[in-house]
Amino acid sequence: MQEKLAKSLNLLNSVISGGPTGLGTKSFKIASAMKGSHYDSDTELRGRPAYRNDPALGKELNGRLMVWAESIGLYEGHIDYLRKCDFGGYVMLTHAFSYDRERLFLAGQSMVALFALDDYFVDDHRNGAPLEDVPRNLSLCMTALDDPHSTPLYESQTQEHMQSNPVFVSLQHYIQNTIKLGTPKQVARVRHEDMALFVSMCHESHWRINKHIAPVWEYLSCRQPNGFTACLALIDVVDGYELPHNIYSLPAVRRIVKIAGLVTVMVNDLVSKEKEIEAAVHQFGIVEALQKEHGISFEEAHKMGVRFHNDLMQIFEDESRELSVFATPELRRFLIGLEAWVAGSRVWHQTSERYQD
Repeated sequence: MQEKLAKSLNLLNSVISGGPTGLGTKSFKIASAMKGSHYDSDTELRGRPAYRNDPALGKELNGRLMVWAESIGLYEGHIDYLRKCDFGGYVMLTHAFSYDRERLFLAGQSMVALFALDDYFVDDHRNGAPLEDVPRNLSLCMTALDDPHSTPLYESQTQEHMQSNPVFVSLQHYIQNTIKLGTPKQVARVRHEDMALFVSMCHESHWRINKHIAPVWEYLSCRQPNGFTACLALIDVVDGYELPHNIYSLPAVRRIVKIAGLVTVMVNDLVSKEKEIEAAVHQFGIVEALQKEHGISFEEAHKMGVRFHNDLMQIFEDESRELSVFATPELRRFLIGLEAWVAGSRVWHQTSERYQD
C-alpha cells in the first residue's frame, strides 16, 4: 500500500510545480506538462503526453473487464473485438493517479457499459437495433441506472426486463459499484451526466433518421453532453476523494468540465471515420458539419476540425490554469485529474484498435 501511495505522490509531483499559493497548498503550472505539443498545427492534435503509461496495469485491468463482460454476455461472439479496444488501457491512461484496482475497475465498467450502449443501440445497425428504437432503448437505460419504484409486482417485472439485455445489466453493475465506492452526491452527479448523454443521443438519432447534417452550432450543442463528460464525472471517485457538489456546480468549474468533454469527443470525431463508414448508417461528425456549412472539401474541413480542437485545448489550458490559482485543494486535485484524463484519452484514441487497424 505504501508503495502504491508513493507512486501516486510521485506522479502528482511530476505535474505540480511552484507558483501562486492558495489555501495553504501549492498550485501547479499546466505549461510544465506541455512537452511535444503542436500549438498551431492543422494536421496534428494538440495535447500533452499521457501522465502515466503502464502497459502491465492496462493489461491487468483489460483482462478483468473481459472476464466481467463475458460473465454477463456483453459482446457475445465479439469478445475479441472488445479485448482489442483495450478499455483497460484507456482506464490506465486516463485515471493516472489511482492504483486502487477496485476503483479503476469501476472506471472500466463505466467505459465498457457506455461504449456498449452506443454500439448496441445507437451507432451500428449490425446489432439489430433500428434507429426508431433508440429513444425507447435509451429511456430503459435510464431505468437501469436509477431503479423506478412501484408495487412489488411491477418492480419485479422491471427487474426481469433489465436482466434481458447485457447492456442493461452492465449499466446496473456499473451504477451499483458507483454507489459502493462513491458518496450519494457523487452518485447523483454520475447519474445526471449519464442521463444527459442519453438525451443527446436521442437528438443525434433524429439526424440519422432524417439523413440530416446539422449546422455546426447545433452539432456542438448536442455533441458536448454526448461525449465524455459522463466519464469525467468519475475522476474524484476513482481517486478516492470527493469534489464537493457546490464546487463541481460552480459555473467556472462546470465550464471547464464541459470544455474538457468537448475536447475529448472532438478527438473521437477526428479519428473514428473508418469505423463510422463500416457501421453503414447515416451519421456525421464535426468534419462533415464543417464541410457542409462552409462548402469546402473533406480535407479542408478536417484541417478546420483539427484547428477547432486545438483552439479548444488552448481555452481549456488557459482557464484551467486561471481556475487553479485560488482553488481549494480538492478542486486543484480535480483539475490535475481532468488534465490527465484529456491527455490519456487522446493517446488511447490514437492507438486503440477500436479506431486504428
